[in-house]
Amino acid sequence: MNRVAVFLIATLFAGCASTSRQNTLNAPAPIPMRSWLQLQGDLRDAPVELRRAITQAVQARLPKADQAVTVTTEASQTSRAVLLEVMAHSPDRAFLPDAEFNNLHDVVIGENRHLEQTYAAVLAGYLTQPDFGCQQPLYLRYFQRRYGAGPGANQCRAEVPFSVLTRYDGAGNVWLDPKRVKSIHLLFAGKSQSMASRFGHLALRLVVCPEGKTSAAECDANLFEHLVLGFQAHIDELSLNTLKALNGDYKAYLFANRFMDVYQEYAIGEFREVYSVPLRLDDAQRELMVRELADIHWSYAGSYNFFTRNCATMLQNALRVSWPEFAASGKLSSGFLRPDSFFEAIKRSPLTDSARLASLEDAEREGYFFSSTREFYQRALTEVRAQMKAPAFSDIESYLQINPVKRRADREEDTQFFARLAADRHLREAQIMLEEYALLRGERLLMIEGAKYFEQQDFLSRSDSIHAQLDAEHAKVFDDCLLTPFKQHTNPILRLSGIPDKSDIPTISSQTSTCQSKQSNQLLHEAIEGIKDAKSEQWQKLTDASRYVSESIANINLLKKM
Repeated sequence: MNRVAVFLIATLFAGCASTSRQNTLNAPAPIPMRSWLQLQGDLRDAPVELRRAITQAVQARLPKADQAVTVTTEASQTSRAVLLEVMAHSPDRAFLPDAEFNNLHDVVIGENRHLEQTYAAVLAGYLTQPDFGCQQPLYLRYFQRRYGAGPGANQCRAEVPFSVLTRYDGAGNVWLDPKRVKSIHLLFAGKSQSMASRFGHLALRLVVCPEGKTSAAECDANLFEHLVLGFQAHIDELSLNTLKALNGDYKAYLFANRFMDVYQEYAIGEFREVYSVPLRLDDAQRELMVRELADIHWSYAGSYNFFTRNCATMLQNALRVSWPEFAASGKLSSGFLRPDSFFEAIKRSPLTDSARLASLEDAEREGYFFSSTREFYQRALTEVRAQMKAPAFSDIESYLQINPVKRRADREEDTQFFARLAADRHLREAQIMLEEYALLRGERLLMIEGAKYFEQQDFLSRSDSIHAQLDAEHAKVFDDCLLTPFKQHTNPILRLSGIPDKSDIPTISSQTSTCQSKQSNQLLHEAIEGIKDAKSEQWQKLTDASRYVSESIANINLLKKM
């Protein structure tokens, strides 16, 4: 039975129940004997306490002798449906959620509404669904703790999926064998000037080994396959609304990203230092934590608040339910609101191998510390300035403010400097570094200005009128490469009940490679030109940002050909 049907059944039998169970005890229908016999078979591995409670509740509902002929002709109910019916009408506390479940449910799902109905549905799944432990390992551990021995996890598939967001290719599913994760690190990106990151950012880094390799050196060096899991707000608009972020009006999810994208965003794009400290986990703990993080990754959707429900608080909650040593760690378990405060506290605890950060020079060489790249760009800028006759810039920010066409003209007009660029590879690489950083910053600005313009023009709701202005070829590119990505960005993120199978994950049509082609870029440019609002001040800002990016690319290409 698919999960949508399970939810509908749970709602049908329990959705109208009030918080007082006395209102649900009115003349429940008899349970067909055939259904009870089937349920008994499904409960053979159930914990004794639950089997006894269910048996007592069902026996009171079996048909009387004078009902036997009528009832046995009825179609039997599934075991799950019978359990939901029984629990909806029984006052037995064995079927009620406790405080531990309330806390766990908040971590896994992100809310605590309709707890009794939800508990009944999850408990029914635990008792009747063979692959329950593979899909919902956190709930499995909870039920085993509460009720004692019971159904365990069947042999689960080796890999678990993560929906990984990449910088240029959007979201794609990565199937990861937890045995390939050599270690799990707490990742801390230092403070930035933006309000959202004034206290830093926290996440977990999965150090993934190359296929078939297990040595620490090989695994640590496999940076392009490392994954970063972190709680973040889902900005379902084209630009951040600060008030909504402060009021908790954005949803938060446990996002997955490539480590190299995270490194580029923080260490290069924002000049922030990145620290990566290993958690002290044995092999079994680490493999289970990867599976339980996958469970939260696919299930969780809570509210996000910059100050009270942020990356630090939600990560601590996740560690509390998936890592018993952390939950029992005294002061750490009490919680920290700020990412930097939590990072400093856990570094001082025996739960992390913080000695790796004792010498930042050694840590950087070994992959536990990633310094801000500001120093490297500053060196490149100093070298370029020293070789120019009359540089028009004094620091990185003033370099970025110069139009890339003027930067190119200044180089060519300074004939001695231009000759040195051609002859000195080291100087040329320093100049290319500066242009590549200008491109990175220019692309960010282009995204911001583009989002503002598309929001101003309300392209999403005007799609029909826009199509009327374009021919079929331009309309298709406009849809595939602009409207569809924006719709995916603003739509709610898919949530499932635990770790999905491949059949549970809908296929998402990706036009990324097509949209990155030169022809598609040209068609998209022509389409936007055809519907542009030339009188809009925001259109001019978008045009300026686009030219900045294209001319910076031209500068890089010319320098590389020298």
